Amino acid sequence: MIVIQELHQCDGELRLPQPSAAHEWDGQNWVFNADRKIALDLQEAERLCAKVDAAADNARNAMAGDPLKAMEYAQAAADAQAFSDAGYPKKEVPLSVAAWVAKGRTAKQAAEQILSKAEQLTEHLLTLRTLRLKAKAQIRAQAGKGKVDLARGAADDALIGIRALINGISS
Repeated sequence: MIVIQELHQCDGELRLPQPSAAHEWDGQNWVFNADRKIALDLQEAERLCAKVDAAADNARNAMAGDPLKAMEYAQAAADAQAFSDAGYPKKEVPLSVAAWVAKGRTAKQAAEQILSKAEQLTEHLLTLRTLRLKAKAQIRAQAGKGKVDLARGAADDALIGIRALINGISS
């Protein structure tokens, strides 16, 4: 392709530059293709949703750690809840609770700390889920109306919200 004063040489002819990705050459002129525009907007929406999902996945990993560690924490929380529900019997301390008992910390205190930490994690994960799902709904709605800039704004707002959530947890 050779560019000659705002004209492009393509297939042996001179053409004006393609106005947008939604325009197609009909042999004489660039013609806007509304179906192509819709498809491009939806494709961009899915790219933005994937970006939000990836940020949420990274945040989730930062909050909960690897999946096996998350399972360990969930089991400890379930054991601590059962221990609490049973009235903290001293002769029936679950191993996952006993593992957190240390000098100066009773089994009851250990169970309460485990439950508190589990509640915080659950709240953070639900906040993250809400941010992610609301953003994806907004992105798709705006892109469906042809408002890709607003869809990008919704994605940017979600990414800022996810970063703020992580920064708030780590500080």
